[in-house]
Amino acid sequence: MKKFLFYTLFFFVNSAMAQNWQPTTSSVSFKIKMLGVNIDGTLKGMKTNLKFASNEPISLSATIDAKSVNTSNSLRDKHLKEKEEFFQPDLFPVISMSSVSIQKTADSKYSGVFKITIKNVSKNLKIPFSFIEDAGKGMLIADFTLNRQDFKFGGDTPGMGDNVKVSILLNLAKN
Repeated sequence: MKKFLFYTLFFFVNSAMAQNWQPTTSSVSFKIKMLGVNIDGTLKGMKTNLKFASNEPISLSATIDAKSVNTSNSLRDKHLKEKEEFFQPDLFPVISMSSVSIQKTADSKYSGVFKITIKNVSKNLKIPFSFIEDAGKGMLIADFTLNRQDFKFGGDTPGMGDNVKVSILLNLAKN
């Protein structure tokens, strides 16, 4: 009887603590100025590892396919894929980010320190994000700016801005 109670309690505590959220769709977009004009782009192929406890994100990591860069300009995309100062997806196939720490700042609002790796350079960035849950569906939303120079990305390309605005949307369904 004691074992039954122990296993029952263990099951309920574990079920309450570990929420299984699975991605259904994702989008990653970026914006950077080039000669004063905004250049918009996207990346696809996101793979995630998400851990939740009591419906709160406690660990988040993701990779994105560097070869999927798309700015709606095939010549620019080729340049971004092939030039040494840019993505080089044959050598560095993924861009990654993984949480180092996550803190809740308000209802549905969080601040995380994430290790971001682009090519062979890793930096920790503080990134605000939201997790919104409604009727078994969830959304993780992050909007942040990173400095491309911190990642030795883009070299000394004339006219290229340093700040890259990144937006991530991850739609989730509860299992």
